[in-house]
Amino acid sequence: MINLKKRLIFVFFIILLILISSCKGKKDVQKSLEEIRTGTEGIVMSFLPNAPPDKIHVEGDQNTFEVVLEVRNKGAYPQPNDITSEGIFGRVFLSGYDKDIITLKSKGTELFIRRDTLEGKSTINPNGGLDILTYEATVDTNKLNVEKYEPILLATACYNYETVAGPSVCIDPNPYSTVKGKKVCEVQPVTLSNQGAPIAITRIDEEALALRTQFKITIKNVGGGDVLRKDKRNVCIGEGITREDTDKVMVDWVKISDKSLICGPFIEGQTKAEQGLTRLVNGEGFLICDLPKEQYKLSDTAFTTPLTIKLSYVYRNTAEKKIMIKKETSGVIGGEYAGGSSQIPTYYDPNSGFDIGGP
Repeated sequence: MINLKKRLIFVFFIILLILISSCKGKKDVQKSLEEIRTGTEGIVMSFLPNAPPDKIHVEGDQNTFEVVLEVRNKGAYPQPNDITSEGIFGRVFLSGYDKDIITLKSKGTELFIRRDTLEGKSTINPNGGLDILTYEATVDTNKLNVEKYEPILLATACYNYETVAGPSVCIDPNPYSTVKGKKVCEVQPVTLSNQGAPIAITRIDEEALALRTQFKITIKNVGGGDVLRKDKRNVCIGEGITREDTDKVMVDWVKISDKSLICGPFIEGQTKAEQGLTRLVNGEGFLICDLPKEQYKLSDTAFTTPLTIKLSYVYRNTAEKKIMIKKETSGVIGGEYAGGSSQIPTYYDPNSGFDIGGP
């Protein structure tokens, strides 16, 4: 009987441990879901060491070297449920060099930023996606009419990205009530951390009025690059971009529960609407959104609720590397002939009877 009781206690203890571990696991997963929407970066690029080399010696008609870019997604978009059949959400452009002298050719489809390799941070992959883009560079020495050429290789990434935020706000149906009573919340400004994207919602100011609640939503470019309107992804460098194409962010929605708020001012179409295009000035902009009292008339006291905001845009950032291409005379490296001597060798010409300089 005593042994049976001990066994039951032991089994109960094991079940209790399993339940505690299960609860802790759920808590950790939830924490990870909150943590992935942090940071100020989206797609980030860097040239791999020695690809290209800092100094490239060329001789003969043509010479080749490799340019290799490491591309990482350090933000939270796209998530697995954001992936479309298109499979591409950005492009990489290389510039800064004379295309008559250097020809760059990508190996495969590496000039595209692909969703399947560059998905955003997630609970299963908290570091985000990684891809390697490889290009073969060919130098035409016949068109290189100087001894030394020092171009700056500029890699420009243009890609679609999204920002999602869902802070809790306070809705007070009776902001001017003189009756004393306990309220679960007070209407006050909300300061937000970054959302795992280069465009962030940084602050929400709220004002409770008699017939509506009004929100001022501040939007800021925090990624260090440029934001463009959504239809400019494939022409994001050169003459294809004008001043009117920059600093534009699409507001897809602002919602309380499933109710879309009317916001503005928008710069195209209707001035106030459920969605529209807004402009950033000096990297910052704002929206004013209204929540009519009819949408929360069933509530008599203050309550908290999520305010969800979704923004979409094209973002552009760059990476650069300076290289030196040095043209060598055949048989000469770094001002010296093969063999290490800087003196020009001579040989005897039996036809003339003289020593002749040069090989």
